Amino acid sequence: MRLVDPHVHLRDWKQAHKETIARALQVARCLGIGALFEMPNTDPPLTTREIVLQRIAHADRARSRDQAWSGEQVRTGARTGVKARPGVRPGAPPFHGLYVGLTDDPDQVRAAARLRDEFFPRVVGCKLYAGHSTGRMGVVTVAAQFQVWRALGDAAYRGVVAVHAEREDLLRPDLRDPADPLTHGAGRPPLAEIASVQTQIALAEAAGFRGTLHICHVSTPEALEIIRRERAGLPFRLTAGVTPHHLLLDREHAADAGPSEGAPAPAPPGTGFTVNPPLRDRAMRRRLWEMVLAGDADWIESDHAPHTWEEKIGGAAGLPGLPAFRRLAGELALPMDPSAIRRMTGEGVLETFGIDPGLVPEYPDIPEPPELPPEFEDATARYPWDPYHGIVPESRAPDG
Repeated sequence: MRLVDPHVHLRDWKQAHKETIARALQVARCLGIGALFEMPNTDPPLTTREIVLQRIAHADRARSRDQAWSGEQVRTGARTGVKARPGVRPGAPPFHGLYVGLTDDPDQVRAAARLRDEFFPRVVGCKLYAGHSTGRMGVVTVAAQFQVWRALGDAAYRGVVAVHAEREDLLRPDLRDPADPLTHGAGRPPLAEIASVQTQIALAEAAGFRGTLHICHVSTPEALEIIRRERAGLPFRLTAGVTPHHLLLDREHAADAGPSEGAPAPAPPGTGFTVNPPLRDRAMRRRLWEMVLAGDADWIESDHAPHTWEEKIGGAAGLPGLPAFRRLAGELALPMDPSAIRRMTGEGVLETFGIDPGLVPEYPDIPEPPELPPEFEDATARYPWDPYHGIVPESRAPDG
C-alpha cells in the first residue's frame, strides 16, 4: 500500500527551527508514508523559477542524505545483530514534490503553469491562497482571483490547482482575542470557507479553466456538500481533501484539553489547537466525518504545519500532522473497506495528479491500517506537542 500525504509544510531554510525537509522525510519513512507534496509558503516563497529550482535541489540533497543514512543503519544492524534505529526502512527515500505558489500577477501565473508542465512530477501543481494564512500569500479579492483563473485558462493549464478557500472579506478579526486562543475560530467563521468554495468554482468555470480544482482541508460539511453536488456538472475536475484535525478534533476538545496538556510548557487553553481553517464545533465535525465515510471526500491530507511551542503561544496557526496522517488512516480503516482506504490514502492522489505509482516507495514491515507502526510514538515525540494527547477517537469512544 502506497501512502501519500499531498499537503505538508516543510519549512526549512529561514524556518529550519520549525521543520526541515530532511527530518520530515525521516518521519515519513518511519510512518510508512511514501510521498510528501510540499506547499509553497516557505521563506522565501516558491513563486519563481529560481526559488523552485533551488528548493528541488535542496530536497534532492536531503533525500540523498536520507538514503545514505538509512542504508548505513540497515547495514550496521545486519552486520552487528543490533536492531537499527526506529524508522529505518530499506529502499528509496520518500518522494518529494512541491507546489508553485500563485500571485495576483497574470504573468507570474502563466510562468507557474509552465513550471509545472516543465518539471512535473517534481512540481506537482499550483497553489492559490484565496485568503491569507501563514506566509501572507493570499490573493484576496474576487477580481484578482478571476485574473488568476483566466490566466490558467488562457495557458490551457491541465494540472492541479490546490486552493486554500477562506473569503477574506468574511473573516472577523474583531472577534478574535489574541490572549484567548479559543476565540480563533470566531474570527474565521464557517461561512468564510463555504462562500469561498462557491466563489472559486464559479470563477474557474467562468474563466475557462480545464484542469483540476482541489479544495484543501475542507472543514465544514456545507462546503463538502457543495463540492459533492457541483462536481458532476463542471468542465473541470473538482476534488476535496480532509485533514486529521478537522475529522478527529473540535472546539470542545480544545476547550477541554486544559492549559498545557500534552505541551512542553503552560499556556492558555486552546494554544495547541490553533489552525487555519479553524477547528469547528463537535456537531459540525461529526457531520463531516459521516460524509467522509460516505465517500464524499477524495483523500486525506495532513496539512503538516509545525511551529515551536513559543510560536504557538504567540498565535501561530498550524499543527504537526505527519503522525496524525497515519493516525487518521487507522481510524478510517476501521469502518471503511480496504479499497476505499487505499483510495483515500494514496491511490486517489496519484491518479488525480497523474503521477506514476512506481515513483512512490512501499516500505516493508509497515503494518497496514488500522495498525500503527511500532515507531509511531517515536515519530510523534519528534514534535514539541501532540494535539491528540488524551483524545479518544470517535470510532472508539464509549458512546461512538
